[in-house]
Amino acid sequence: MFFKRNNWNKIDFAAKIGRNDLIKLLVQLGEKGTDVAIDNAAKNGHLEVIKYLHELGYKGTEYAIDNAALNGHLEVIKYLHELGYKGIEYAIDNAALNGHLEVIKYLHELGYKGTEYAIDNAALNGHLEVIKYLHELGYKGTEYAIDNTALNGHLEVIKYLHELGYKGIEYAIDNAAYYGHLEVIKYLHELGYKGTEDAIDNAALNGHLEVIKYLHELGYKGTEDAIDNAALNGHLEVIKYLHELGYKGTEDAIDNAAYYGDLDNCNDSIATDGVGINNTALACDLLIAPLGGSYYANPLQGCNEVIKED
Repeated sequence: MFFKRNNWNKIDFAAKIGRNDLIKLLVQLGEKGTDVAIDNAAKNGHLEVIKYLHELGYKGTEYAIDNAALNGHLEVIKYLHELGYKGIEYAIDNAALNGHLEVIKYLHELGYKGTEYAIDNAALNGHLEVIKYLHELGYKGTEYAIDNTALNGHLEVIKYLHELGYKGIEYAIDNAAYYGHLEVIKYLHELGYKGTEDAIDNAALNGHLEVIKYLHELGYKGTEDAIDNAALNGHLEVIKYLHELGYKGTEDAIDNAAYYGDLDNCNDSIATDGVGINNTALACDLLIAPLGGSYYANPLQGCNEVIKED
C-alpha cells in the first residue's frame, strides 16, 4: 500500500536507500525495477547496488553520472564511466553546486564541459576553490554569480568575483538583507551597489534589525510590507523600530501575527475585556504594543479588528 500510494517502484526505492538485500529478495519475488534504479543508487553513492543491478542487466539513464556528481560520489562515476555511461552537461554544474572539486577535475579529464551555471552554482554555496579552478579552465559565470553569493553571505567569494570583473545586479543587496549578511551589504555598498525597496522588507521578514538600521542610514525605504513581514515571524523589536521611523503596516500585519503567533509565549500577552490569553491576544500584543495606549482585540473578529480603549 505504501509504495502504491507514493507511486514508487519497490526495487527503485531499495536502490535509493542502498539495500542490496531487499533488492535480492524482491527479485526472487518477481519484482522488476526501472531504469531509475541505477540512477537512484548513483545519486546516493551505493556502488555495490549499482554493481548488482548491472549484473542483473539493468541500465541507468544519462542522469546516472550527473546524479553521482551532485553528491560527489567519485568512485561511482568512475565505475559508470568504465561501463560506458555518459553524463550530460549538468554533471560539472552539479558537482560545482556542492563543491566536489575532485569530481570536477575527473570529469574535465574525461572531456566533460559544464555550462555558465557552474560558477554560479559554486558561488551560491561559497566554494571558492571550485570557482578558482573553473576560472582557470576558462569558465565564465553569469550576472547572477555575485547575487547568488550574497544570498548566502560568502564575502570572500564576492571579493574574488569582483576582482575578476564580475558585476551583480540590483538583487545582490536585497539577497544579503534577506539572510542578514550585514558585512556583505557593507562591502557591496562600498562597491556602489544599490538594492531595491525589497531590501528592508526582506530584512524585516527575518528579523535582521541591524541590517534595517544600516539600510535606513543609507537612505533605503521599505514598503508597507515591512511591518507585515516582521509581524509574520513575530519580530517585535523590528516592528517597534519601523514604527518609530513612521512605517505603517496593513490589516495583514495583525492577521499575520495571529496566524503565526508563538503559542509558547502566550503567557507574556495580556488582553482585556475578556478576550483572554490566546493566540489572538499574543498577536495583538505583538502589533499594538509599539503603538502605545490600551488596545484589545475584538474576539468576534479575530484579529481583524483592534479597538482602542477610551
